[in-house]
Amino acid sequence: MGKGMTTLALMVFLLGCERRAQYLRDRETVDAQVVAICVRTDPPGATVKVDRLERAWTTPCDIADYSIGRGKHDVSLSLDGYEPAQTRVSYDGREPAWVQIKLVPKRIASPNPAWMQPAKPAPAPAKPAPEPPVVKVPPVKVESLPGGLKLKIVNNGMKLRIQAKTVVTDPEKPGEFFLPDVPPEKVVVEFLDPKTDAVLQSVEIGHTGLPAPVVKPPVAPADPVVAVEADRVGEVKLVSKTYGVFVKLDPGLSLQPGEEILIFRDGKEVARTKILKIAKADDNYPDGAAQVQKDASIKKGDEVRRSKP
Repeated sequence: MGKGMTTLALMVFLLGCERRAQYLRDRETVDAQVVAICVRTDPPGATVKVDRLERAWTTPCDIADYSIGRGKHDVSLSLDGYEPAQTRVSYDGREPAWVQIKLVPKRIASPNPAWMQPAKPAPAPAKPAPEPPVVKVPPVKVESLPGGLKLKIVNNGMKLRIQAKTVVTDPEKPGEFFLPDVPPEKVVVEFLDPKTDAVLQSVEIGHTGLPAPVVKPPVAPADPVVAVEADRVGEVKLVSKTYGVFVKLDPGLSLQPGEEILIFRDGKEVARTKILKIAKADDNYPDGAAQVQKDASIKKGDEVRRSKP
């Protein structure tokens, strides 16, 4: 009996050893893992993640994992300096799925974006050309009568002084004056400042019987050099297609429309023209201005002289 039990125990032990050996032989004959996904990137070196597996691969790589079965799988790629990429592939269980991706470099943000740049100062507006002076009709109305002229002065709050050989007034008609023998006699009508009696405007009635435009009273030249250049009129200050040509007059001049003037540049005559209007003084033309006929040869800065007889 004891011998039989010993034999049975030995047979059980040997049977167990045989089963273990067969198990190990079966393990050795199992096929190796099959490549499921092949990933290539440009540039290489990207980190690859498949689905939610903890394991990661680095391109270029051939991914084989028992967890990757037939079906669709999400493949994510990341590389420093490049935009992350993600795609989905389908694995049929036999042929590996291929992923080939060209990674896109990240845009480098400007250290000083446009909204942080200091605002550029707006360009200074161009200085407009001086506007031509407004030519106003003198406040004097002239009417020819037998033996002379009748003047009617528009009351503008200024004192009045008439320089004439004879002045006839009518108390019942204030502001009206009869000037015998005019023309050929001349008359100068001056408008004075009520407080200082300074001459503000003057109107000269010449041989034609028509009033000349308003001008400032003559001023004697203080510098003898100015007196020598008696034929100079002024300087061209404005040449405009819209407004015309305006001459800034020198002080102490008395000009009339229709008078011929000469245009000089660098001491040489370049054009001849005539005066159209005389304008009163203002900030841009402290001694008055003359509008002259347009001429293509006239330029700003040209010297203007009288036409010598």
